[in-house]
Amino acid sequence: MLLSAVPALVLRNIVVATDFSPASEMAVCYARAIAGRNSSRLTLLHAIPPSEEADAKRGAPTEYLAELEQKLREQADSCLGLECHTRLVKGTTLEVVDQILGLEHVDLIVLASHGTRGFRRFLLGESAEQIFRHVKCPVLVIGPSVVNRGRNWQPQSVLLATDLESDEAATVQHAMAWATAHRAELALLHVTSPAAAPFPEDTEVFLQPYFQSRLQQLIPSWAGLHHLHFWIEFGSDPVTETVRVIKEKGIDLAVLSVRPGQPWTTHFPHDAQRMVATSPCPVLVVQRNF
Repeated sequence: MLLSAVPALVLRNIVVATDFSPASEMAVCYARAIAGRNSSRLTLLHAIPPSEEADAKRGAPTEYLAELEQKLREQADSCLGLECHTRLVKGTTLEVVDQILGLEHVDLIVLASHGTRGFRRFLLGESAEQIFRHVKCPVLVIGPSVVNRGRNWQPQSVLLATDLESDEAATVQHAMAWATAHRAELALLHVTSPAAAPFPEDTEVFLQPYFQSRLQQLIPSWAGLHHLHFWIEFGSDPVTETVRVIKEKGIDLAVLSVRPGQPWTTHFPHDAQRMVATSPCPVLVVQRNF
């Protein structure tokens, strides 16, 4: 990773996906806090999947659409002092993604997860995995275990979890940008398998400085970040260990990456969904190599 300067956090345009549930209300709350501090333009987006549209056509489609538009306006009215737009779209998940990408450059998508089942209904469409195959911008996910601090949310501690096995350049840049913008502590975490017998404790003593050195190489020496930490944890389940660290350290924002074109593959193989579902803080998902 070659950086000539600490990346700035630029969030001119934020899209918030909403289905008007309490979880989505929380996502809107976090988005308002972020937009207020970054002078961002908000777009509140509600998507109607084909099945729901078909049901509406058999009933009273005009009234149905009017009701959705009214709900969007009510959410927009809560964004006082911000430039806020609403958008009602129709289509499958991939069609909705195309419409999102067709908007003026999107810097961040904010959405809520209702848990494993709800997350697969993101945007009231098909599985969430398809979103991350195509969306290039970071996605801030507010999971079901997150305590609502959105009204005054300003992360004071940022945690980047990495496998140290692939290109995390984009993820590191976003983690640094968020930490710098909020003058927050930044910690890098690597979870590795427990050392094997016969001398597991001795082996871990040797492995810890090696992995810490690997983590330190991800951050340029000139970056000048304050309160920078490098943590190594040993455990068989990276998700469980990472969530434990988040809780113990009081982390405000977790950052992880997914590979483009592959649904929910990350340094926690097939477990990003678990991470989102159990994390007590918002999770910023960044696509690798873009």
